[in-house]
Parts: sequence; C-alpha cells; structure tokens
Amino acid sequence: MLLSLVLLALGVFPAQDARATPPPSQDPGAWNSPRVMELVDAARRARQTVRNDEGLESYHALTEGHIYFYVDPEEGERALIRIDQVAVELFWESPDQVRQRIVGERSETRLPVRDFRYYLDRLTLVQYGFGDEIQVGQGMDVADVPHPLAALPGVDPSLEPYDFRLADSLTLALPGAPEALRVYELEVRPRDPSRPGIVGTFHLSRGDGQLVRMAFTFTPSSYVDRRNDRVSVELDYGLWEGRFWLPNRQILEVRREIPELDLGVGTVIRAVLRVSGYQFDEPIPPELRFGPPITTLPASAREAFPFREGLFDGMERDGVAAVATRVDPREMQARAARLIRDQPPTGLSPLRIHLPSISSFLAYDRTRGLDLGAGASFRPNGILQLRGSGGWAFAAARPRAELSLEGITSGPWVVAVRGRWNGRGDLGVDPAIAPFLGSAGALVLGEDYLDPWRISGGSFEMERQLPDGGRLRLGMGVEHHASHALEVTTAPLGGDRGFRPVLPVDEGFLARGSVGWWGLADRLPLGARGEVRGHGEALAGEPGVSIRLDGGTRMAWSPPRGERELQVEVSAGTRLGEPLLQHRRLLGGRGTVPGFPFRGFAGDHHVQASLMGAVDLGSPLIRGRMGGYGGWIGGGDPDPWGLPGSRNARVGVTAGVGLLYDLLRLEGARGLSGGEWQFLISVDPRWWDWL
Repeated sequence: MLLSLVLLALGVFPAQDARATPPPSQDPGAWNSPRVMELVDAARRARQTVRNDEGLESYHALTEGHIYFYVDPEEGERALIRIDQVAVELFWESPDQVRQRIVGERSETRLPVRDFRYYLDRLTLVQYGFGDEIQVGQGMDVADVPHPLAALPGVDPSLEPYDFRLADSLTLALPGAPEALRVYELEVRPRDPSRPGIVGTFHLSRGDGQLVRMAFTFTPSSYVDRRNDRVSVELDYGLWEGRFWLPNRQILEVRREIPELDLGVGTVIRAVLRVSGYQFDEPIPPELRFGPPITTLPASAREAFPFREGLFDGMERDGVAAVATRVDPREMQARAARLIRDQPPTGLSPLRIHLPSISSFLAYDRTRGLDLGAGASFRPNGILQLRGSGGWAFAAARPRAELSLEGITSGPWVVAVRGRWNGRGDLGVDPAIAPFLGSAGALVLGEDYLDPWRISGGSFEMERQLPDGGRLRLGMGVEHHASHALEVTTAPLGGDRGFRPVLPVDEGFLARGSVGWWGLADRLPLGARGEVRGHGEALAGEPGVSIRLDGGTRMAWSPPRGERELQVEVSAGTRLGEPLLQHRRLLGGRGTVPGFPFRGFAGDHHVQASLMGAVDLGSPLIRGRMGGYGGWIGGGDPDPWGLPGSRNARVGVTAGVGLLYDLLRLEGARGLSGGEWQFLISVDPRWWDWL
C-alpha cells in the first residue's frame, strides 16, 4: 500500500480565461496602486544591486538542515517515512560566483520505501530569491515561472505579469541597530492565473527595498510533475553588518498524490535549511572556483561529518513534531485560491477516480457477502470538492452510495454536506481491525469483526481549528436506521466455520445532532504528547430519544527517533434517555480487551484503559511489543441481545513483535480471570482508514 503511494503521477488543471487587470488606484492598499508599484520598482533595483554591492566582496557560511518525507492523509495521523540531515558549505564571491559543497549527509528510514536521491534544491540553498525564472526540483517540479521582482526594462506596464497589493507593515527592533526597521508586506498574484506564476507574499525593507522574506505557492500550470498537488516555498533573510540581507532560512515543501486516484492521502517532502556562521572576506577556495556550482564530498566523509544536533533533534523546531507543519499548507492553499480568483492552486486533475479505501473497492462480510465499489471526485472551483462512491453487495442484493461536498468555508468554519444510502454504523466501543484484514477474516475464519447496521440520510457538518491546535466539529442530519440480516452463514474458505448472529437495532427515521472535540498537548511531563477527545450524539424520532456521550485521553512517550514508545489510553462512555439499541456498546476481544470472546459483553456504560510499550530490537525492522488492557461494560439489563455485561473488570495482556517498521504486528494474547489464549494478526492502526 505504502509503496503504491510513492508511485505518484498526476493530471494538469485546464487553463482559465485571463482576467482584466485592475487599473491603478490611489489607495495604497489597492491592487497596483502607484505607491505599491514604487515599492516593487525599488525591490527590483535592490535585487540587482545585491550581486554588485561594492561593500561585500565574499563570504563563507554553513548550511545545515533536515529533509522530512512523510505520509499526509486528509484525516488521521501523519507518518514519517524517511528523515535526512545535510550540511553544506556555502561560498559567495563578487560579482556573481556561488559554490556549494555538500560536506555532511545521513538518513534513516522509518517505513518501507525504495531508495532514491532528492533533487539538489532540497539539499542546497536557493540564491538571490531564485533567478528571473523560478524553478523547483531542478525544473522537474516547477519550471518557467517569471519572478515577480525580475527586472523588466522597457516593458510596457500593461504587460506586467503580476498584480501587487500592500497587505501590512510592521516595525522590527533589531539588536544593535540604531533605529527600528520598517518592513512592508506585499501580496502578489498573476494577472493571468492560467499561466505559470506564484501566489503569496513578499516582505520588503522600507529603506532600500531589500527582500526580507518570501512565502508563496504556484498556479496549477506552473507544475511540471503530474503528481504535484502543491509546492510551497518560504525564504527568510537576516541582516548582517547592518547592511546586507543574506540567506537565513529556507523551507521547501512538495505534496504529491497519485494523479489518477483520489485516495484522500498524499506524501510530503519538507526540506528545512538554516544558514549560520557567516565569515566575510573569505574567497572561494581555488579547488572549487573552477569546478561545478555544487560538489559533494565522498560518502565516507559526509557520514563522518560532526553534526551539531541529532538526526531527529530538529523535528519540533522544523514544524514536524508529531509530523505537523509549522505553517498550515491548507491555509496557504486557501489563501492562494482567494488571490487567484477561486481557481484551485493545485496541480491535481479536477476529475479523478475516488477510492476512500481499499475496502470501498473490494470487501467481504457476513451481511453483504462480496461487495464491489468505485467512486469519483470533482473539484469544481476554489477548494470545493465533490466526492461520490458506490457499490453493490451481492449476497444482500443491495446497493450503497455516498456523496459529499467538502471545503465550503464560512469565517473560521469549514462546512461539508454529506449524504449516504445504506451506509454503516458499528456497535463496537472501538474499531477492531483494519477493514481489509476484516474481509480476510470473514473469508477464512468466519469472523468479520463488525456489528453493523444500515444508515441512509443526509447531514450537515461544520469544523473549525482551535487556537491550541485542537478541532471542534458540529453536525446535524436526518437518517433512517435499519438492521442488517445474516446473508452468509459460513466462511467460504473456512470449511464449516460459522458467523456470529447479526445484532438488531431500533429501526425508523431519526434526527441526529452531534458535537465532537479534539484537543492536543505537546508539552506534558517527561516529554509526553497528549490528546483529549469528547463526542456526544443525540438521536430522536420514531424509535425514541437517546443520547450517547463518549470521551477519552491518550498520552504517548517516545524519543525523537522513535526507537521506543510507551502509550497510555483511557476512554469511557454512557447512554442517556430511552434505550435505543444503536447506542449500546460491545466489549471484548481484539480492539478492546484481548484474550476474551470477541464482543462477548454488552451494556450502556463502559470504561476501558490500556498500557502499551514497544522497543526496536536492534533494528526498526523488528520491534518487541507488550501491552496490558482492562475494561468494564454494563447497564441496560436485561440485555435484548442475550449478551451479559462484564460484571467485573476484565483484564488481558499481549506480547509479540512488530515487523517491517511495525507495520505488521503478530501478538499472543491471554485474558486473565477466565479468559482465553488468542493469536492476533494486525497492522499499524494509522493505516486502517486506507485499508
């Protein structure tokens, strides 16, 4: 699955009609006002003088940084694939000689991936804020993009390729500077969004127009690689000797997806480089002066380089602690969409095949038998996305379908409208297994690890990002609930192994309201990361009125390189109001308390907890795992399903190994005080949504 995600290739967005250029305005905050164009002209002159400043003869500096390659789903946890660390000597000499020498390099892989080499601009520093034509990935990611600050001598102003607008100004008090520094922020967008161009912001020094910072993404036609969803760039400059603005930090991020498929997941390469140790009046060494612009020391010398920090030590500083970005690329994408008049700033084709998961294409269970499906997604404009999928259950002779419109914005809220026909709910406290493995279990073992019912209806959902990094989600809708029937009695490949009965729910039309909250905490005692979540759902209609409340917390301790981990999780839930069966829960076996019959206990109220530890056994390819689990469930007796509550707390323990970077897990489980022995095969839960 992961290897297929790396084989990315993509479609090109069709051209749009050019828009009329707004006329200059006397308002300095308007597009292309005279004051703004004066600033742009000053910046263009300053950009040319950087290469010819008589006060700067030469310098030598050291660039150090990290390149992070990780999986980036739309929903769920991001997973690091590979991390690289690089050190590069930077030499500059007037009037325009630049040499870079890669002197240190090391890497570590955390998930299976073929070996590859990065484009050089992931490892080395961009000079002069790019050339007059911007290229990324040695011209394989982005090419032929005109620089907004490129000199345009003798060009008719009406042929200017970009619009500019004054967005903000700020004053910086720099240590040792005689006076505060005034900086202007300019927004920039292409006049013709169907052509290659950048969309973003420039920060310029008020006094001389020198470039202080750039942050931008690109129009769709800028992308050369069909896999590119977006490419974003940040370049920061520092003031040296009170006069020279020289490179300080460079961030380059490339997100890719499979061009033909909308799987709701992509991969990201994020390269963060920092420059330090400037030494002035140090000419380029003779052995480099007449060589190529970029050279590399032998592998043995690069591996022996004395890096000043560990391979994983910069993750929090570089914005990938828990593999989360420092600048939210989705917000940059949304802002770019507004600036280029709602044309989506992505290189992905607007129409693609949509597969929410492998199991949406092929699945098997006791209520549907063989289920085949397909889907499509369409991005009509801006950040809006229409997704639809459907399928046919052969044993039940019943269709299923889902349709959603996502990306609607209203202030800080992102809104989605969804509809489904013969969708599914599950009565378990927690998901038990990856759906694809559930289908395999149904075919061979006579157990699909689900207790589903059918849901048809529509809903309206709103979500917003909270200042602390958490999320708040509100939802409402009207649904019809119905019980599934047992359509398959024995496992097709399991001899006479029979399936469990299908549990009924209360049927009828129901109004649904829900609220969910997720909170994050990165600075807990002993370096732990934490998550707190809560969810409430109310159902009201023909069968009755019921409220379900659930919440939980999870804390994890792990060093930056992740060679060991300790995780604690606690959750609880209760039901209020009339006893609607779809608000009862099931506990026992894999997913809750291993070592007991799968979902052998039922009730309205539950509490469960787990303690899990893992450590690499000499290599990330093999990891030892141990866990302890406990849970209680009860209330609502007599049980209409004939399943008892757990009475006392049930406790189970597991031990085993994780293989292939902990993707595949093989564990033995034992339930204490009346439990049983079990053998469990599973995969890392981070991949369940895609399986």
